[in-house]
Amino acid sequence: MSNPVPAAEGTPPSVAPPTWSPDQGPCRRAPVAAEGFVAQDRALTADVVIVGTGPGGAAAARVLAQAGARVILLEEGPPKARFARNQASAMRHHMQEGGAMVAQGNAYTPIAAGRGVGGGTLINSAIAWRCPDHVLDDWTKLLGTDRFSPAAMKPVYDFLWSYLGIWPTRTDISGGNNDLVVRGVRALGLEGGYLERATPGCSGCGVCYYGCPSLGKASMDLNFLPEAVDAGARIVADCRVEGFLVEGDRVVGVTGRHHDPDTGAAGGRVTVRAGKVLVCAGGVGTPRLLHASGLAERLGPAVGEGLHVHPGNAVLGLCDSPVEMWKGATQGAYFHVPEDPGILPHTFSAPPEVCLGTMGAVGPETKTALAELPNLCGMVVMISDKGHGRVRAHADGRADIRYDFDPNDLERIRLGMRWVARVLLAGGARELFMPVHGTGRYTDPDRLYDALAGKTARDYTMYAAHPMSTCRMGNDPATSVIRPDGRAHALEGLYLADSSIFPTSLGVNPSLTTMAVATVLARGIAGGA
Repeated sequence: MSNPVPAAEGTPPSVAPPTWSPDQGPCRRAPVAAEGFVAQDRALTADVVIVGTGPGGAAAARVLAQAGARVILLEEGPPKARFARNQASAMRHHMQEGGAMVAQGNAYTPIAAGRGVGGGTLINSAIAWRCPDHVLDDWTKLLGTDRFSPAAMKPVYDFLWSYLGIWPTRTDISGGNNDLVVRGVRALGLEGGYLERATPGCSGCGVCYYGCPSLGKASMDLNFLPEAVDAGARIVADCRVEGFLVEGDRVVGVTGRHHDPDTGAAGGRVTVRAGKVLVCAGGVGTPRLLHASGLAERLGPAVGEGLHVHPGNAVLGLCDSPVEMWKGATQGAYFHVPEDPGILPHTFSAPPEVCLGTMGAVGPETKTALAELPNLCGMVVMISDKGHGRVRAHADGRADIRYDFDPNDLERIRLGMRWVARVLLAGGARELFMPVHGTGRYTDPDRLYDALAGKTARDYTMYAAHPMSTCRMGNDPATSVIRPDGRAHALEGLYLADSSIFPTSLGVNPSLTTMAVATVLARGIAGGA
């Protein structure tokens, strides 16, 4: 195979064939080998440097490395998963800004985003959705190309389903909470059931959001990234990218610095010169980096604009017998709301300490809450949002996020919560409550719905983990950052390939679509697009 991506002078790349084929079943490899913190400065060269090793960066790296390009990936987080069974460890090691990112606006909304070699796939629930056809149809019209049409994307998704080992949650590891939800969904005759998940070796331990102790989840460190490294790619972790090398109207590399993963102490500086720079730092991380580095000024007014987050709120139920919602597959069941396909409830899975906090118990109430804890069930309502948000960077480089809820989105969350109440009661709950200020406990879904009337966004306990659409694809540099082939409008040599480039909100969990879109764009880059 000839190398379609120009190599650095004097260093022709090696060529490695693919190491996986469909007849082998899901691709499950040993965790990828990555370099970590070093104290010395160093200068590197590559054909392509990729910022970020999550679903976008990993998928692109595999395609480009196997096409013969010399690829270097830079990752802010640690070189291997730092698994521990507690929320504090996951936040410290595997969440951007220690899990403390909050969007300000007409409500305060925590925004979760992953870090580490594998990115958000290390700590997500591995829910697998294809982008709905109607969304891809909208993209086709907006972009004026069929590159992302349903027909064009189907074989890419088919590959991912086979490659990652995606299938519905198995009943032997589903757990009581998912089973209760499925009972309710079936009793009401709704469209839904057990969710498809990228967990070919799942043991049902229920701690996906901490990491996967059994290596049963198809996180990027077990598939795309090992194959990229086999094809010659190099991963440099514990390295926070801080700036870009620009010559005239072309981006020719990046600069960064190592930071000790335990102490935060600064280490050696890293400079990578490359023919192409591909930023895949996520819906918050990419625009934050572009603003913090000053490059956003040259890329136009759309950098950081148009944030969507798929916000949601939970409904909890109390049952007569133990459910132990922290056991079994995390978020393994769902249903569609008949009136609105943009509302997607799915099971709420959380460790006991998070469940206790969600109950809002303080003082003497904590004793009662502890007794009720094993009998809790729950779901979270997620919506394809119409709210308005943006991402900038504070002077110290941290993300500056603003998000304002659309009033109609609150009504849609309220509608979804009533449907969740119906499902939980039909599945076996006897009483319902929700983390919304000024509400109580209910046995009637309509009374729960009425209790939400007049509530503002600040009354809810909103949460969001799907930031996207902040550096959109498009044809107009005034409203988009990159072209439909991934190239930046304003600067040559710069590409983006993560959830930040989605032209609209998806309405479903974005991880698989991030991989699919990055795969399509990387094939174009490898082919000389």
